[in-house]
Amino acid sequence: MKIRKQAFFTGALILLLGTLSLVYWAGKKEVWFCDEIYTYESANGFEQDWPSNLKDIWQTGEDVESYFAADWNILSLNDITTRLYNDHVPLYFWIFRAVSVWAFHGSGTIWIGMSINLFFYLIVLGVVYRMFWSLTGSPWAAGIISLLTGVVNRLMIEQATTLRMYMMLLLAMVVLLLAEFGLLRAYDDGRKPWKEAAFLFLASTLGFLTHYDYWIFFAVTAALTCLWLLFLAFRKGGRAFWHTREFGFVLVSVCCFALSLAVTIVVFPYCRWNLNTGKAKIALSSLFIISGEKAEHILWGYQRLSVSMFGNIVPVWLGLFVIAACIFGGGMILCQKKEFRKLRNYVMSVLIAQFYQLIVCFTLPDAEEEHYLWGCFMIMMWCMAYGAWLLLEKCFAAVRKVKYGNMISCAAAVLLTACVFFGEISVIDDGNGVAYLFYPGKDRSLLEEYAQIPWIVYGPTVGVYSYYDWIIPDEICFLSEDQTQADAQAVLEKAEEESFLLYVYVDYLQEAVEFLEQTLGREVEVEYLMQSTNLSVYVLRVAD
Repeated sequence: MKIRKQAFFTGALILLLGTLSLVYWAGKKEVWFCDEIYTYESANGFEQDWPSNLKDIWQTGEDVESYFAADWNILSLNDITTRLYNDHVPLYFWIFRAVSVWAFHGSGTIWIGMSINLFFYLIVLGVVYRMFWSLTGSPWAAGIISLLTGVVNRLMIEQATTLRMYMMLLLAMVVLLLAEFGLLRAYDDGRKPWKEAAFLFLASTLGFLTHYDYWIFFAVTAALTCLWLLFLAFRKGGRAFWHTREFGFVLVSVCCFALSLAVTIVVFPYCRWNLNTGKAKIALSSLFIISGEKAEHILWGYQRLSVSMFGNIVPVWLGLFVIAACIFGGGMILCQKKEFRKLRNYVMSVLIAQFYQLIVCFTLPDAEEEHYLWGCFMIMMWCMAYGAWLLLEKCFAAVRKVKYGNMISCAAAVLLTACVFFGEISVIDDGNGVAYLFYPGKDRSLLEEYAQIPWIVYGPTVGVYSYYDWIIPDEICFLSEDQTQADAQAVLEKAEEESFLLYVYVDYLQEAVEFLEQTLGREVEVEYLMQSTNLSVYVLRVAD
């Protein structure tokens, strides 16, 4: 009873710290990553056209925000589904739309996505804490590992603060592993796996509707699980392996996959387009192409694996060595203890993460984007953490046998935890080490100081991701680079203004200034302010 109370309060503390951490980092969040803008577009943007498509009309920041917000009172999930036919599976965007309509109606706040991420983040944190409590038998050890890998951890913060489905995807991956290991546990215990099969079906279906990369993860997980069971079936039944109980579990896994896929196709029939024509076809065809570029992608993946855990303060080779040493050492200890079920699940987790990483890197498009690998990096981190705990437990057990051993081991544990903690803090670097938290060249608070003067966005806006800036001003106008009569008329509406804020590609700056001077009939002084993604921002002061 005492340890259960200790476990409860430790777990509650971890969840509280996780909540406070996410709220803190959310306060630093700026929406600028292109995929985050597309999240709003996919979930709410169908209600109206892009604000930048409305040329030569003075709009307010509220008008721009309405593009991010749900202004209708209906979910319109079919509209989202149709827009996503060749892009993503829709579950995250359905949830985003529902939260927008029911909790943030009329608002384009970051908390639409952050509240969703917080929900899934706390579930992941709770599952990880419970898992390590079960593995270590110590609530304190589980709490420390959960703190270091789930709260003060750069990789977890990235997934929790990016307004996409990656935190949801991480949960789907973790749940799938638990479902597959539950199936193996039912086999080990000699039970019929009906509950485990139902859980596997539910986990698979939700994962299939979360992200297409989950399909790769599922394929790897199911393949390794079935291969293990087939190995046992051949060893037990030889050529008559199909009569064995082990083969029956393989059929259960295959049937769960088939049923999950069928339900996914019914719910989101457009996934067949991606399987037959889109991204899946491209990825599959890419498997048969060997090139030096793909080798570079794989090496890049391992480089990012090290950096995601240790930052740039540790050489990549040393980081990879530490990861491998902890995992291998932990496996040897489990082997010595003859804890073969734990060893099997441990080895399978590492192999699943590694095969997934290799496949994703091998089939990557030209752009090397780490967010596709966040989930497998987290699995590798948890495996490394468990291996490190097993090694430290063995070392501390030896130290406790000497004089003052308990005191020495406690001091060493505290010192090591503190070193890892402050190492994690240094990797985060007050948010500078966290991808997609804020744009280094942009100061949103400085932009807010200019909210009361008119803002002009001149020239091309295709591929521009400054839209969340444009909810700030009282007035904003989008001008084409064609310098039409309508463009001039829009500028003349603000002819009495003494200054403007200008967003423009730097190559278009000179012609933009010349157009404004010609239209206003006065000289314009240009002052560079900042960089906002791929547009430069200037303050224009009009001479008397």
